[in-house]
Amino acid sequence: MFLRNRLAWWSAILGLFAFGTGSLSAETPVASPADQAARVDEIVRQAMDRLGIPGVSLAVVRDGRLVLAKGYGLANIELQVPAAPETVYQIQSITKSFTATGIMMLVEEGNVGLGNRLSTYLAGTPEAWKDITIRHLLTHTSGIKDFINEPTASLRLDVTEEEVLKATAPRPLNFQPGQRYAYSNTNYHLLAMIIRKVTGKSYGDFLRERIFEPLGMADTDVNILSAIVPRRASGYQIAADGWRNGELVAPSILAYGGGGLRSTVLDMARWDAALYTESVLKKATLEQMWTPATLNNGKTTNYGFGWAIQSISGHRCISHGGAHVTGFQTSFNRYVDDRLTVVVFSNCIGLGVDRLAQRVAGVYVPALAPPEYKLIDDQEPQIAEQLKSIYADWAAGRSDGKRFAPDLAKALKKPELQQLVQALGPMRALALVERKADGDVRRYRYRATFQRRQFLIVVGFDKDDLIADFRTEPE
Repeated sequence: MFLRNRLAWWSAILGLFAFGTGSLSAETPVASPADQAARVDEIVRQAMDRLGIPGVSLAVVRDGRLVLAKGYGLANIELQVPAAPETVYQIQSITKSFTATGIMMLVEEGNVGLGNRLSTYLAGTPEAWKDITIRHLLTHTSGIKDFINEPTASLRLDVTEEEVLKATAPRPLNFQPGQRYAYSNTNYHLLAMIIRKVTGKSYGDFLRERIFEPLGMADTDVNILSAIVPRRASGYQIAADGWRNGELVAPSILAYGGGGLRSTVLDMARWDAALYTESVLKKATLEQMWTPATLNNGKTTNYGFGWAIQSISGHRCISHGGAHVTGFQTSFNRYVDDRLTVVVFSNCIGLGVDRLAQRVAGVYVPALAPPEYKLIDDQEPQIAEQLKSIYADWAAGRSDGKRFAPDLAKALKKPELQQLVQALGPMRALALVERKADGDVRRYRYRATFQRRQFLIVVGFDKDDLIADFRTEPE
């Protein structure tokens, strides 16, 4: 699972993004659009029934035509408001695709240069950042620390853009610019500052004038909590005793350029249609955004300019998603080889919307359906025992950072860890379904069954036998 917002990434470690497997097979032939819609209904409802998911809105676009738009469950539990295609959700890190588009508009106009240094546009940048370019920010290869996940500022206190820059600037880079990829929300916070510096407008005002209004995206805008927004969903998160309201995050941080927009699945269908034309950017510019970044050593990443790029069974997928402790998770997947787009928004952080989107895509293009895993012989039972011990420690409020590579150990230092693991209930079974070597990393995939959840755990060990990759996937 490619998680683009690391506020969500550490929650994924706990297995909160799982949903149950269904009885429907994506390989089953379908005879009509009505049959396809019925299969999508069953896939979504199986997931919601298994976990008690509050609300989901979904859109499917095929060959530029909206073929399915539907809401499931509740947009607001307290008021019993149904979710609908018109329901407004926080779209979280999908925002980055729009912020990157705003920057590329300025690039096309000659007002911003991809190879220009960050210091060309913003004052107060430290000497250590002197070689960081706009391209590094767009591709998450700058090495700048993530102000949300360090954190350098409290997420509950309002801060200005300049205060975030001032708090982040003294901290050492994680690596030299271009050396490797590391997702950092600070990159897009800085890009939004550049838009304001160059245009004199906030990133939200700029995007509204140049993208949202021209495309008729009337429900897409910066997420302002104090604003009256018709049909706005409430966000929730799972706890041991059921669903709770999402956490409070300061308005200034909630509205930042890396995750601060709200939208509907219908507006995202309009956005998808525009991306097949040159109404927003030239095709050459869009292809540049959808090309994986190249590191200093010549290797490529799985991220372009504000978009994740991957291949699913040989089919190109350009996507972004996001999740947040305020209680939302979103996925926008464009299977461009098939001219198929699936948008899934949910008002919780308990549903694996990336995998759900892939299952829905499999209804229309069977090759896109996620794989089914079968149990294999476990010749290294000590790995499973280690995983069981890790979850038991987390449930008890302990965390042995020595088991993990430094970056991963740091990401796991979250005060909410114990509560979220306890929400899963006791681990009842752990079974190996895949083992493989990926360069210097040995990866294992397990089916984990807890009292309240079942999902896949992926764990990867580096050459020093430290856990360098630890994530979960819904099955």
